[in-house]
Amino acid sequence: MQELLEEIKKTVVFIGKTIVNRENKLEDVFIATGVLVQIDKIFHLITAKHVVFDIEKKELKDSDLWIALNTKDNRVVKKSVKSIKEKFRIAWIFHDKEEVDLAIIPTALDLQNDDIKVVDSESFLKIERLYELYDVFFLSFQPGLPTDDLIKPVIRNGTISRINKDKTFYIDGFAFPGNSGSPVFLKPSPIRFDKGNISLGGDPLGGKFIGIIGEYLPYQEMAISIQTNRPRVIFEENTGLSKVWSVEYLNEIIESEPFKNQLEKIKKST
Repeated sequence: MQELLEEIKKTVVFIGKTIVNRENKLEDVFIATGVLVQIDKIFHLITAKHVVFDIEKKELKDSDLWIALNTKDNRVVKKSVKSIKEKFRIAWIFHDKEEVDLAIIPTALDLQNDDIKVVDSESFLKIERLYELYDVFFLSFQPGLPTDDLIKPVIRNGTISRINKDKTFYIDGFAFPGNSGSPVFLKPSPIRFDKGNISLGGDPLGGKFIGIIGEYLPYQEMAISIQTNRPRVIFEENTGLSKVWSVEYLNEIIESEPFKNQLEKIKKST
């Protein structure tokens, strides 16, 4: 398990931007999480759509974003999303359903110097192979936690608590702002019930990639004035349930014409 985990850690990148802080100085801040995957021998970055696209304004907000990853000589390197898009003339690809909170884009990696791994598309596990009560884990950037000058994702456990008809599912695992775009993997288990059978011992599904964290499920409670009987304050709590967009949606993006066309253009240019 430890060897598997060390490999998976290297597939995770942090997404950030440079801001002007309260002291009127430039400061690099992380805002979200992403995962590196390989599709048809081309490297891609996957994150949550709302990280790079303003849903209300219906426009991109990625001009000042960069991805951060570790190098083999223990440094952190930043790669500008804008420069990658302009250099290779590529774009984010979204699902044709606007509400699907996923974004994917080809990305440039330096295999000689970048200390990274990629999730191969062969490791995508379809939702029909998932069951409630399966244990999972996800890796994320967590605001407020020191990074020790390296990209070190936080690892959280969870359990599949409900599989929905729309091919999303909820996990009983806390997610917070900054965790958007985190990859979710099936946790290895000595006992696995799969397609009506129970298997003991070896677990061929452990470590499979099963989806991307979109958001946590909030619970809202309203405080009512006893004098006016009007709402005064809305309290919002994190229920501990997090919504995951299954790899089914990623597969649908991969099979879409915009994705195929862009992939073919990249192949011809290399």
